[in-house]
Amino acid sequence: MPRYFEFEITLQAIEPRIWRRLLLRTTSTFADLHLAIQDSFGWWNYHLFEFRLSGPKRRVLAGIPHVADFEPSAPDARKVKLNTYFGGQHATKRCEYVYDFGDDWVHRVKLIGVHSDKAAFKRRLLDGARACPREDCGGVPGYERMVHFVVTGEDPVGEDPDILADWLGDWRPEVFDLQAAKAAFDR
Repeated sequence: MPRYFEFEITLQAIEPRIWRRLLLRTTSTFADLHLAIQDSFGWWNYHLFEFRLSGPKRRVLAGIPHVADFEPSAPDARKVKLNTYFGGQHATKRCEYVYDFGDDWVHRVKLIGVHSDKAAFKRRLLDGARACPREDCGGVPGYERMVHFVVTGEDPVGEDPDILADWLGDWRPEVFDLQAAKAAFDR
């Protein structure tokens, strides 16, 4: 019977919180978790990412390997299995996922549990709340600007509201269509 990690992922520094809960096979890699987060939150996978332990040292668990003289390369997320950190008796219960090193979106990834299921699937979206910020909106301050604009119709930065309205389209911070997200995610 296939086994699955149940994760809850929460975007940090935003209230009310934006979160997703999902199942992912225990044989998956950090690259699989990265894509699951991207798809469940509605990110577009345009930017670099890494998974790291929380705390003062913030050791990098996995990411996109790179060559740099000033910084060690991240372990390849395509090769690092989730059960390396989330399995066994000394298992990690949480880590951080950082997406877009410019906007610096930090997500808390929390292991809720490990489950068996008679049905075989790669991943499954279970629940979530609120819309993910628009890609490249400028991090938390940019997100707050977008929310202010949607609520008031005014841009606190003073730019042309028509341009901002066109860019945002029908985006609304409180709206998360779970059924539509599940249909796309679970396929």
